[in-house]
Amino acid sequence: MSIPSDIRPLVNELYQVLDDSERQATKGLFALRTAMSLFPENEILMQYFSSISNFQFCVAGTRLQAENIVNNILLVDVPDEDVQKAGDYLATLLHIAPKVKIMIDKVVERLEEALP
Repeated sequence: MSIPSDIRPLVNELYQVLDDSERQATKGLFALRTAMSLFPENEILMQYFSSISNFQFCVAGTRLQAENIVNNILLVDVPDEDVQKAGDYLATLLHIAPKVKIMIDKVVERLEEALP
């Protein structure tokens, strides 16, 4: 069985936002590691590291939830009502995921402004 056509765009958009968030977080952590090697006791850099790590954890958790929902939709004989509930939950995740991406973007932007 495949993902229902009315849910497929929702799933694709959610995964795209999560992928973008992961890439941005990885970019931020790479820059942070370089800066932290130069200033290992800098509390602001430690806060940035903590924030980005927490955001990565949130993204990973959201991805896991989405994958579990999609896997449940793909089971045989899933009632239409359950598919609708799954779609609603995926829509909720899609509503939350961009907010996390925006927070990651803000932290990385501040980091890039602070580092030469």
